[in-house]
Amino acid sequence: MADFWDSEELLGKFVKNSREEIHVKKVSKNSKTYMDIRVFWYDSKSDEFHPSQKGVAIPMEFVGELISLLENNVE
Repeated sequence: MADFWDSEELLGKFVKNSREEIHVKKVSKNSKTYMDIRVFWYDSKSDEFHPSQKGVAIPMEFVGELISLLENNVE
């Protein structure tokens, strides 16, 4: 998705299964900043991970609400 976003900063990633990872990035487009949480899939031909359509870009002004929801509902 590097061609889509104006800028990207990888904050972290974790393994979902043997062929997928979840990447958490701070991204921007047209002067707006988002938290992008997206599934990346492994392409064995190129030996690289590529972004899938499975994900969400949350405007930064809502990230605090998301964190609050997670903190109050994660066991």
